[in-house]
Amino acid sequence: MAGFRFAPRALLELGRELISTDEVAIYELIKNGIDAGSADVETEARIVLPYSAYQAALVALDAKKGTDVVLAGLTAKIVSPTPLERIAEFLEPIRKQSADPGKFRAALRQSYVEHNWIEIRDTGEGMSLAKLNDVYLTVGTRSRRAANVAGAKYLGDKGVGRLSAMRLGDRLRVTTWTKSDTHKNVLEIDWTRFSHDIETPLERIKVEGTLGEKKDKKASQGTVIRISALTADWSSARFSEIFQQRMARMVDPFEPGRGNEILVARYNGSRLIIPSVPKKLLDSAHATLKADLLFDAEGEPYIEGLIDYKMRHRQRHVSAVAAEVYALSSRTVKRRGKKGNAAVEVAPLSKQALKDLGPFNVEVYWFNRLVVEAVDGLTSSVQGTRDEVAKWSGGPMLYRHDFRILPYGDPSDDWVELDQNAFGKSGFKLNRQQVLGRVRVTSDHMALSEQTSREGLIDSDAMTALRTITIWLLHNEMRSLINEADLAERLKRREAEKIAYEFRETEKLVLDTLDQIRRTVGPTHGKLIETLGDQVALMADQCQSLTSKTGKVVEEAVREREKFVHLAGIGLMTEFIFHELDRAVAFTVGLLADATNAASKTATLKSLEAQLLTLQKRISAFDAMTGERRQTKARFDLVEVVDFVLESHRSQFKRHGIKVEFTHPKVFPVRAVKGMVVQILENLIANAAYWLKQQAGFEDRFRPVLKIDLDSGVKALTVEDNGPGVDPKRAETIFEPFVTTKPPGTGRGLGLYISRELAEHHDWQLYMDDVVGLSRPRRLNRFVLDMDESK
Repeated sequence: MAGFRFAPRALLELGRELISTDEVAIYELIKNGIDAGSADVETEARIVLPYSAYQAALVALDAKKGTDVVLAGLTAKIVSPTPLERIAEFLEPIRKQSADPGKFRAALRQSYVEHNWIEIRDTGEGMSLAKLNDVYLTVGTRSRRAANVAGAKYLGDKGVGRLSAMRLGDRLRVTTWTKSDTHKNVLEIDWTRFSHDIETPLERIKVEGTLGEKKDKKASQGTVIRISALTADWSSARFSEIFQQRMARMVDPFEPGRGNEILVARYNGSRLIIPSVPKKLLDSAHATLKADLLFDAEGEPYIEGLIDYKMRHRQRHVSAVAAEVYALSSRTVKRRGKKGNAAVEVAPLSKQALKDLGPFNVEVYWFNRLVVEAVDGLTSSVQGTRDEVAKWSGGPMLYRHDFRILPYGDPSDDWVELDQNAFGKSGFKLNRQQVLGRVRVTSDHMALSEQTSREGLIDSDAMTALRTITIWLLHNEMRSLINEADLAERLKRREAEKIAYEFRETEKLVLDTLDQIRRTVGPTHGKLIETLGDQVALMADQCQSLTSKTGKVVEEAVREREKFVHLAGIGLMTEFIFHELDRAVAFTVGLLADATNAASKTATLKSLEAQLLTLQKRISAFDAMTGERRQTKARFDLVEVVDFVLESHRSQFKRHGIKVEFTHPKVFPVRAVKGMVVQILENLIANAAYWLKQQAGFEDRFRPVLKIDLDSGVKALTVEDNGPGVDPKRAETIFEPFVTTKPPGTGRGLGLYISRELAEHHDWQLYMDDVVGLSRPRRLNRFVLDMDESK
């Protein structure tokens, strides 16, 4: 019967390709011992002659050099220190064959195999002879997958880790026994039988376990894997470097002594100490982040944590619940050739993705290398501290059940985009060289499954949520606190100017979409399409004019803070408008695709034209209200202004089914700069609309409500919604610049900050009402604009 057949070399290539490095090979074999139930795993290297010296001897023999010369070369390359008895055991069988070069070569090969090996020993459950033959020899067996699905905590379940042995050497000997066995079970494999030169079909190469010697102790169990005919040099320095540096990161080094509890490493009989991250080093970090994703009794996700910027004596509580977690964990996709908000498309994740991910913990320590000092009791100099940080840095490493998931946190891996985003704009950078930490997951292999190549987790919604939440914690929360608190990270006009002119990027996107509409409807609607294009260009010119007026205002502003607030505030307003324009045009494309006749296409285009006219009026009104920032305050009716802003959002409210309740007296006279008041209202209403939309995506049968109340008795305006709300601990944090719980790349975290600044310009106060539970338990849901200047 026809079917796939494998050449022997396919098995060899499989092992060498899937296991990328020698340390990963050893790590996989150690994990197998842990999965067998062993409390610890011992790894010993017994090396007499380096591989390079062995190879050099074979080359010399091929060159017809005398055996005495070759023997002298071997003696000179013996690893030091090696006991004289062991040296004699290695050299004597070779010396005896000096008269015959052929036998000399054979004796050299045999001695190299017998006296140079790496053993991995465990006291786990072991394998019976039947299991050794039926399970161990089945590459890709899923013998542990069912147990993992049922809740077991096996570190592996793909059945390929055993191939690690072939990377380290050409010979494998597995000796294993169970408690019920009377004898040890032995499997020997010569991997050279599977080389490229062998043409025998794989299934015809016999490999089978056999019964070995009798057990020493009746109740004992365990496995010894010996790898010989080593194919690389294993010096003391290299073995130490692997275990005391790389392998030290494989078992959670943030748990003191954990590495030495699990790993026993010996080189020629001498035990190595596996280091942990020194507590004194962690205590000296300039800033720390500790946060958890958890689930309440109803199964709803929430994030809580604390950022402590000890160097500046600043702290921030981290909090997000339900819809907030759902929103910030969404998948964001960059749109090619676009910038600003237009550059990012958000694809919401399902609730199941977060449930599959399950609880996890993030722990990050940051060191500003420019100002580190010697750590008392650990280092004696600044350089010593930098070296100690460098030993453990690289970004947060990922762990499950105390064991690392590769390659996250390796020098070649930037999974949380610390270096990509530069994580700081000047002075210093919060990059991977200054960050160390861990992320600990509890989810099983079904949700977060490792790639067979051990080069990361398989892409999934749960992995996306894990990565996105971690990025949000680091970039949106930790970075913003550091930038805001540190004098070297003052707000800069350059960044504000970039925001102010970013509407131009969205304009390009809208014009591209109009081209798509033109191709869809054909020449019969050419004149109408041309009119729409002219309207978009007019809107862009209006925004350009509005932004250009800021030049004189910025020059007159004395404080950098004022400059930033004005520029960024204008930028956010134009961005709001062009984002709505982009949405309207894109929506029209969809309607046109469904249109069945010319009349319906004309009606659709007319509807778009009406929306553009509304947005034009919005820009014109805002332009007229703004003028020069130092203009004299004017008296106007706040009821009319609120009506104006609500009207401009009418299509958005309709689209998301948001019910608006506006309670107000007949008139509400105020004396203020009208353009600033519009900005405050726009930011509060846009913020509410966004979170009501997120809550609707998270909660079934949710009915979004936005309430605005004007109370002339206390001279206050309140904006309340029944969205996810805000944790009381973050009632002030949300007004800090760059703080947002929107997905990374989609929110600036400036709206509330600017609104408060504009309120303070009028001697007003903008804050969150401290009444908890108005719409949701333990949450705040109402903003208050207190306009009583006498307070």
